[in-house]
Parts: sequence; structure tokens; C-alpha cells
Amino acid sequence: MIIDFSGGWSFQHIQAAKKRGFTRTGRSDNARHISRAYGKINIKDDFEPHFEAFKNTVEVAKILEAKYIRIFSFFFDKEDSYDDYKEEVFRRVKAMVDYADENGIMCCHENEKGIYGDTAERCLEVLEACGGKLRAVFDPANFVQCGVDTLKAYELLEDYIEYMHVKDAMYSDGQVVPAGEGEGNVEKIIGKLSFKWKRIILSLEPHLKVFEGFDSLENDDETKKGMDKHTYASYKESFKAAADAMHKLVEKAQPIRTGIVGVGNMGSSHIRNFLDGEMSEMRVTAVADINPERLEWAKKNVPWAKRYSTAKELFESGECDAVIIAVPHYFHPPYVIEALKNGLHVVSEKPAGVYTKQVREMNEFAAKSDKVFAMMFNQRTNCVFRKMKEIVDSGKYGEIRRVNWIITDWYRTQAYYNSGGWRATWSGEGGGVLLNQCPHQLDLWQWITGMPASIQAQCSIGKWHNIEVEDDVTIYAEYPNGATGVFITTTGDAPGTNRLEITRDRAKIVCENDRIRAYVLDQSMTEFSKTAEEGFAKPNGHWEDIDYVDTDTEQHVAVTNAFAAHILHGTPLIARGEEGINGLTISNAAHLSSWLGKKVTLPIDEDLFYAELQKKIASSSGKKEPVKEVVVEDMSSTYGS
Repeated sequence: MIIDFSGGWSFQHIQAAKKRGFTRTGRSDNARHISRAYGKINIKDDFEPHFEAFKNTVEVAKILEAKYIRIFSFFFDKEDSYDDYKEEVFRRVKAMVDYADENGIMCCHENEKGIYGDTAERCLEVLEACGGKLRAVFDPANFVQCGVDTLKAYELLEDYIEYMHVKDAMYSDGQVVPAGEGEGNVEKIIGKLSFKWKRIILSLEPHLKVFEGFDSLENDDETKKGMDKHTYASYKESFKAAADAMHKLVEKAQPIRTGIVGVGNMGSSHIRNFLDGEMSEMRVTAVADINPERLEWAKKNVPWAKRYSTAKELFESGECDAVIIAVPHYFHPPYVIEALKNGLHVVSEKPAGVYTKQVREMNEFAAKSDKVFAMMFNQRTNCVFRKMKEIVDSGKYGEIRRVNWIITDWYRTQAYYNSGGWRATWSGEGGGVLLNQCPHQLDLWQWITGMPASIQAQCSIGKWHNIEVEDDVTIYAEYPNGATGVFITTTGDAPGTNRLEITRDRAKIVCENDRIRAYVLDQSMTEFSKTAEEGFAKPNGHWEDIDYVDTDTEQHVAVTNAFAAHILHGTPLIARGEEGINGLTISNAAHLSSWLGKKVTLPIDEDLFYAELQKKIASSSGKKEPVKEVVVEDMSSTYGS
């Protein structure tokens, strides 16, 4: 409850106050002082009667079980010097604050035209003079009327704000207007406040029509004139206009309530991004994990978030609008489906799943839902790969001829694989380097150059480590137009290589060490071959560096922010959830080809792959029985590459 004596009291408040000898009529000194907010007397007026009235008000606040009393920092005449009376302002304000604090009541200082605290800088001086006992009421309209930049004022006072008047005004004439229609940046400030995990109180103070008793509260004729400019027929109409404006702004500014399913490596990383202020349109409101230690970590870091021991409880809690799925691979599709069933937007960590049959079912379910489904392909935000895609999509250098990607800088020790019983097992991860380290690169491969038509692969099981899944892979791909590709990866090379080459008809494009170069031919290979008169002739060309905008890659933050923006504003996602099946198709095809010892065409035989995978799971060290159904309550917390 806020006790704010610039407005009316309820019947219950009046009865309680009467017990203390207070009236609301204004006929007694007590009533007169109550109807005037404290600190709204001239700095040269006698403070002691004012302070005695304040003490009585503190007693009323205790009776009413009110938590706050709003105060001001004293009016100044135009000829008065702020510096001359600064210490007296501090003395008076501190006297009220200390007395209230001793009685368990918190004072909140409001910025106001004509008082000492009319600018953000002087407000901060008053707040700091009280040693942390005084909080702030933020009134953007009052700041506008004082010519103050409200966003800069917010940045200065942010840590002190306890509640905010939803009120707006124009710099030109100080006229108060419905919130959002003025120049006080009210929408942006509400958005910033809504991002806070603590409760912030919004107080509606319309000031759109002069009301009875205004003269006893305000001594500013300019404010009254500004209110007289409005043409509302009644107080009720003006209040409705102010309330409607506030509701619209709150709805627009409210961040998406987000649940984190799995508080392991990736889940805790998303929480840290939120705590660092990187997820401006999302707020972590719930977490789920079967590991009590991870829930305890969440309790310490996001104490306001509800905690659940199962994903199902979180999905059904009503505490979230959206969820981030950050659990082991097998659980991604069933959790996505369950979240969508409960009306939640979903972004899933990579990979989309372990086998395409399951992912296809997930995609089909998502297609019937009206909720947003996104995939955490954060490497798509990398400016280098975005430029590579731009070059290929432009068709500038002709048709694709060959793709080679050596991505062997994933070196891992045996200790890494020993760190979790689920790690590097068919039952736990569903694969090795292809499922854990390379989903991003497999996605980028098809995102940049398109899906191949067939795959032939050699996936070496435990070649460099004591594990049951692949740690060394060579994939040979054929494209519909006859082009070929080779993808080589391992966790056993040190130092490794990350080099992507794309050969087009008129150029070879090389991406390595954050540098893009192209050997551009003067004439296409196809044309030169047809017209050259010498058997050993080669087309002339030259190397050139390809520039790109080198921006900081926000990676996971960019994906989650795009996810939130798509929900709120309809802007594009980084990657739709349904796209996760593409890179997984290549991975499944590589495994199946290696298991069968032959080339497989795309799309693969999903039933055959599933059957072969079950054989692997049945002999897995992590789990002996085949995985047929994933129960939503089953969840591991340890996740990440």
C-alpha cells in the first residue's frame, strides 16, 4: 500500500484516521497538513509545525499498515539560491526520513517543479544525503516541465526508484497529456522498470483536468493552465483517458515471462545473460531441473523465479509465456511439444533432436500451433557466416561447384568425456561430435549452400578417445546439380583447423580466421573450358579480400532477443524451429551411411535409421534398454558442448 496524501482516502482509511483525531474536511490543522504533501512548503517557512504534522501522519500510516509516505524537498522562490538553502533542505528531509524509518515507514521523494529536487542531479543529492533510507518517486511529466531529459534522469535515479507516476507532458508548454502522447519517454521508462525483478508500483496521476481541491495541493498556475487546455467533459472521462493510456503502455512494455528448462551449462548461461541485462524483453520467472543443487543455484541467482523439479510442473504453472529448452538432446522434441500444448512459445537449444523421425513429429505439431517456435542456431548471427551466405545467395559468382569444410578445432580430452555419464553415449547424447559439437556447422553448411542430395560417410567410433560414439568423421556429399562437398570434423586434432571453401563457377571463396577472401576469375570455368585452345591453360584471376561489417557477435543473446522481438513485434527470427531438421538430416544420413557402409540418399529412410539407432542404444554403456518414449518429467541438468 502507498500512503499518498495528495489524493483521497477510502472509507476504512477515514475511520482509522478518525481514531487518531484526523479529519478529511480540511477544517482542522491536522487535516490541512494531511491534504498537503510533506515537503511542499516554502523552504523559508517554519518547519517545526510541519514536522509535527508529519509525525502524526507516520502514526496514521502505522495504523493503516501503509509502507510509504511521499515527500518533497520544499519550494523555493525565484530569487532564492539553491546553494544557500541546500543544507537546510537536507536537514529537513533527513529529519522526516529518519523519523519515518525509526517507525518502520519508508519515505519516497518525488521530483517536482519549483522544489529543490526539480532536476535529476538535485534529486540524487537529496537521496544520497539520506544514506539509503529514502527512495524515489519518478514523475516524467514533472521532469519534462523542468526541461529535464527523462531518460538521462532515469539512468541517474534508476537504483532509487520505488514507484512511478504514469504521467506525460510536452516540453514546449508543459501541458500534461495522456501517457505515451507526450515527450517524457514514458513507454521506454516503463519498459526499463518492467525489466526489474523487484516489484515497481505505477501510480496514475492524470492531471488532465482541474479538480476540486487542486489549489490546496499545487501552487503552480502554469500547471493549472496546462490542464485547462484539455476538453474532457468530466473528471471520469479524463481519468478513463489516463487509465486507458497507462494500460496500453504497460501491455506494450511488459517483458515476456520466460522459463528455463534445465539449469545446466546452457541454462545457467541464459540466466547469466538475463542478469547482465542482455535480454531486455524477457524476464526469467521460472526454472526447472531435477537436480536440487541446480535449483539451489537458481535460488541464489534468480530468487524471484519459481522453481520446479520437473519440466511438466513448469509448463503447467502459468508462470511463463515462453520457455527455453536446455536439456539433453533426446528431450528436445518431447519438451517442445509439451510446451506448445500448454500454450507456450518455445526456443530449443541445438540440436533439434537425435533422430529426424522424432523431430518431424515435433515440426508437424508446431505447424498446427499458433505459438512461436525457434531454434538456438546462434552461429547464424556470426557476421562472417552471414556474409558468406549473402555472397552465395547473390549468385554473383555463378553456380556452386564444390564445398569443403574442415572443422577440426574441437579438441577434447578424455577428462571431458568422463565428466558426465550421459556424455558420449548413444543413450545419453545419441551421437558424438556430429550431435554435440557440430550441429551449428551442419546447420550453417546447409543454410549457406543448400541441402545435398546424397551422403556417404565414415564415422569412426572412439578413434581418439575411450567412448562409444564417433569422434572422427568424414562426410562426402553430392548436390542435385552435380556439385560435391566434403565435411571433415574431429575432437582429436590439436591444433585444429576451421576452413570453409566454396568453389563457384567464377570464384573460390575462402573463409578462415575471421577473414573472407575470394579468388575471382576473369571468365567462368565453364566458359573458359569451352573456348580455350590450349590443354593446360588456366583462367586468369586475382585474390581479393571481401569486406563485411565486423560487429560483436551476440550469439545466444541475439537468438533469444530475436525470439522475444518476434513474439512482441513480429520481426524475423534468427532460425525457425522447423529448420532444425535440416542439419540433423545430414547428421543422421552420415551415421546411417557409416553404419550400413554405403551411400544414402536424402531424405533418408527414417524408420531404418531409428531401428539402427535402437541397436546402438541397446548396447550403450549409459542405458541398456532402447529409448522408445521420453517421459516429460525425466530431465537432466547437465548440458552443453
